[in-house]
Amino acid sequence: MSKRPWIRIAPLEEATGDLKRAYDRILAARGRIPDIRAVMAGEPLVVEGFAGFFPENNYGCTSIDRRLAEMIATVASVANGSGFGAPAHARQLARVTGHPSFSDSILRDYRSAGLPAKERVLLDYVWKLSKAPAEMTEADIDGLRTEGWTDPQIVATVHVASFFAYMNRVAEAFGLSPAATQEERRE
Repeated sequence: MSKRPWIRIAPLEEATGDLKRAYDRILAARGRIPDIRAVMAGEPLVVEGFAGFFPENNYGCTSIDRRLAEMIATVASVANGSGFGAPAHARQLARVTGHPSFSDSILRDYRSAGLPAKERVLLDYVWKLSKAPAEMTEADIDGLRTEGWTDPQIVATVHVASFFAYMNRVAEAFGLSPAATQEERRE
Protein backbone atom coordinates (compact mmCIF):
# COMPACT_ATOMS: atom_id res chain seq x y z
CA MET A 1 0.00 0.00 0.00
CA SER A 2 1.34 3.44 -0.90
CA LYS A 3 1.71 6.15 1.66
CA ARG A 4 -0.68 9.09 1.81
CA PRO A 5 0.39 12.64 0.94
CA TRP A 6 1.19 14.81 3.94
CA ILE A 7 -1.31 17.44 2.87
CA ARG A 8 -4.99 17.13 2.14
CA ILE A 9 -5.88 16.28 -1.43
CA ALA A 10 -8.79 18.48 -2.49
CA PRO A 11 -11.37 16.20 -4.11
CA LEU A 12 -13.05 17.20 -7.34
CA GLU A 13 -16.50 17.30 -5.78
CA GLU A 14 -15.38 20.02 -3.34
CA ALA A 15 -13.81 22.29 -5.95
CA THR A 16 -15.39 25.68 -6.53
CA GLY A 17 -14.40 28.91 -8.26
CA ASP A 18 -10.79 29.07 -9.47
CA LEU A 19 -10.06 25.53 -8.32
CA LYS A 20 -13.06 24.11 -10.19
CA ARG A 21 -11.96 25.94 -13.33
CA ALA A 22 -8.44 24.51 -12.95
CA TYR A 23 -9.74 21.00 -12.24
CA ASP A 24 -12.09 21.19 -15.24
CA ARG A 25 -9.16 22.11 -17.47
CA ILE A 26 -7.09 19.23 -16.11
CA LEU A 27 -10.01 16.80 -16.50
CA ALA A 28 -10.42 17.86 -20.13
CA ALA A 29 -6.74 17.09 -20.78
CA ARG A 30 -6.22 14.02 -18.58
CA GLY A 31 -9.61 12.59 -17.63
CA ARG A 32 -8.57 12.63 -13.95
CA ILE A 33 -6.94 14.90 -11.38
CA PRO A 34 -3.43 13.60 -10.61
CA ASP A 35 -2.35 13.90 -6.99
CA ILE A 36 0.65 16.02 -8.02
CA ARG A 37 -1.92 18.68 -9.05
CA ALA A 38 -4.44 18.14 -6.25
CA VAL A 39 -1.89 18.70 -3.46
CA MET A 40 -1.56 22.30 -4.67
CA ALA A 41 -5.31 23.02 -4.40
CA GLY A 42 -4.69 25.51 -1.59
CA GLU A 43 -3.47 27.84 -4.35
CA PRO A 44 -5.96 27.32 -7.19
CA LEU A 45 -4.29 29.75 -9.58
CA VAL A 46 -1.06 27.75 -9.28
CA VAL A 47 -2.97 24.60 -10.17
CA GLU A 48 -4.49 26.39 -13.15
CA GLY A 49 -1.16 27.86 -14.24
CA PHE A 50 0.34 24.42 -14.57
CA ALA A 51 -2.81 22.83 -16.03
CA GLY A 52 -1.42 22.97 -19.56
CA PHE A 53 1.74 20.96 -18.94
CA PHE A 54 1.18 17.21 -19.22
CA PRO A 55 2.86 14.26 -20.87
CA GLU A 56 -0.01 14.05 -23.35
CA ASN A 57 0.79 17.49 -24.76
CA ASN A 58 4.55 17.06 -24.40
CA TYR A 59 4.62 19.53 -21.50
CA GLY A 60 3.57 22.31 -23.85
CA CYS A 61 6.54 21.81 -26.23
CA THR A 62 6.36 21.31 -29.99
CA SER A 63 10.05 21.43 -30.96
CA ILE A 64 11.02 18.16 -29.25
CA ASP A 65 9.29 14.80 -29.36
CA ARG A 66 7.75 12.91 -26.46
CA ARG A 67 10.64 10.44 -26.20
CA LEU A 68 13.14 13.25 -25.76
CA ALA A 69 10.87 15.12 -23.33
CA GLU A 70 10.62 12.02 -21.12
CA MET A 71 14.38 11.46 -21.30
CA ILE A 72 14.87 15.06 -20.15
CA ALA A 73 12.27 14.64 -17.39
CA THR A 74 13.90 11.42 -16.21
CA VAL A 75 17.45 12.79 -16.17
CA ALA A 76 16.36 16.05 -14.50
CA SER A 77 14.47 14.04 -11.87
CA VAL A 78 17.46 11.81 -11.16
CA ALA A 79 19.70 14.89 -10.89
CA ASN A 80 17.14 16.47 -8.55
CA GLY A 81 17.28 13.38 -6.35
CA SER A 82 13.54 12.85 -6.71
CA GLY A 83 12.25 9.48 -5.62
CA PHE A 84 8.91 10.49 -7.15
CA GLY A 85 9.88 12.00 -10.50
CA ALA A 86 12.70 9.69 -11.56
CA PRO A 87 10.71 6.43 -11.53
CA ALA A 88 7.52 8.13 -12.73
CA HIS A 89 9.20 9.53 -15.83
CA ALA A 90 11.20 6.38 -16.45
CA ARG A 91 7.83 4.59 -16.61
CA GLN A 92 6.55 7.24 -19.04
CA LEU A 93 9.69 6.78 -21.16
CA ALA A 94 9.20 3.01 -21.20
CA ARG A 95 5.59 3.50 -22.36
CA VAL A 96 6.62 5.92 -25.09
CA THR A 97 9.48 3.82 -26.44
CA GLY A 98 8.13 0.36 -25.71
CA HIS A 99 11.58 -0.48 -24.32
CA PRO A 100 11.69 -0.79 -20.52
CA SER A 101 15.37 -1.76 -20.65
CA PHE A 102 16.21 1.51 -22.43
CA SER A 103 14.21 3.45 -19.88
CA ASP A 104 15.96 1.63 -17.03
CA SER A 105 19.35 2.51 -18.52
CA ILE A 106 18.40 6.21 -18.64
CA LEU A 107 17.19 6.00 -15.05
CA ARG A 108 20.36 4.25 -13.81
CA ASP A 109 22.92 6.34 -15.73
CA TYR A 110 22.10 8.03 -19.01
CA ARG A 111 25.85 8.34 -19.72
CA SER A 112 26.15 4.60 -20.19
CA ALA A 113 22.87 4.15 -22.08
CA GLY A 114 24.49 4.10 -25.53
CA LEU A 115 22.87 7.31 -26.70
CA PRO A 116 23.89 9.13 -29.87
CA ALA A 117 26.39 11.92 -29.13
CA LYS A 118 23.81 14.61 -29.90
CA GLU A 119 21.40 13.30 -27.25
CA ARG A 120 24.19 12.66 -24.75
CA VAL A 121 25.33 16.30 -25.01
CA LEU A 122 21.76 17.49 -24.45
CA LEU A 123 21.33 15.27 -21.38
CA ASP A 124 24.72 16.44 -20.06
CA TYR A 125 23.28 19.96 -20.31
CA VAL A 126 20.11 18.86 -18.46
CA TRP A 127 22.23 17.26 -15.73
CA LYS A 128 24.33 20.39 -15.26
CA LEU A 129 21.27 22.66 -15.30
CA SER A 130 19.60 20.46 -12.70
CA LYS A 131 22.63 20.02 -10.43
CA ALA A 132 24.46 23.35 -10.73
CA PRO A 133 22.30 26.03 -12.38
CA ALA A 134 24.58 28.87 -11.29
CA GLU A 135 27.38 27.31 -13.34
CA MET A 136 25.55 27.56 -16.68
CA THR A 137 27.39 29.56 -19.35
CA GLU A 138 26.85 30.76 -22.88
CA ALA A 139 29.34 28.08 -23.93
CA ASP A 140 26.83 25.45 -22.76
CA ILE A 141 24.27 26.82 -25.22
CA ASP A 142 26.91 27.06 -27.95
CA GLY A 143 27.79 23.40 -27.35
CA LEU A 144 24.18 22.42 -27.90
CA ARG A 145 24.01 24.43 -31.11
CA THR A 146 27.24 22.82 -32.33
CA GLU A 147 25.58 19.41 -31.91
CA GLY A 148 22.63 20.58 -34.03
CA TRP A 149 20.08 21.60 -31.43
CA THR A 150 17.93 24.56 -32.45
CA ASP A 151 17.06 27.45 -30.19
CA PRO A 152 13.41 26.27 -29.87
CA GLN A 153 14.68 22.82 -28.87
CA ILE A 154 17.00 24.38 -26.31
CA VAL A 155 14.10 26.42 -24.90
CA ALA A 156 11.99 23.25 -24.71
CA THR A 157 14.85 21.43 -22.93
CA VAL A 158 15.19 24.20 -20.36
CA HIS A 159 11.41 24.30 -19.88
CA VAL A 160 11.07 20.54 -19.31
CA ALA A 161 14.13 20.33 -17.02
CA SER A 162 12.97 23.36 -15.03
CA PHE A 163 9.36 22.20 -14.86
CA PHE A 164 10.55 19.00 -13.24
CA ALA A 165 12.81 20.84 -10.84
CA TYR A 166 9.56 22.42 -9.63
CA MET A 167 7.25 19.39 -9.82
CA ASN A 168 9.78 17.07 -8.17
CA ARG A 169 10.01 19.43 -5.23
CA VAL A 170 6.22 19.62 -4.96
CA ALA A 171 6.01 15.82 -4.91
CA GLU A 172 8.79 15.45 -2.35
CA ALA A 173 7.52 18.32 -0.16
CA PHE A 174 4.12 16.66 0.20
CA GLY A 175 5.32 13.06 0.47
CA LEU A 176 3.81 11.79 -2.78
CA SER A 177 4.65 8.23 -3.68
CA PRO A 178 5.46 7.45 -7.33
CA ALA A 179 3.22 4.39 -7.26
CA ALA A 180 0.38 6.04 -5.35
CA THR A 181 -2.96 6.31 -7.03
CA GLN A 182 -6.19 7.71 -5.70
CA GLU A 183 -7.69 4.20 -5.76
CA GLU A 184 -4.84 2.77 -3.64
CA ARG A 185 -5.29 5.47 -0.98
CA ARG A 186 -9.02 4.80 -0.70
CA GLU A 187 -8.40 1.14 0.23
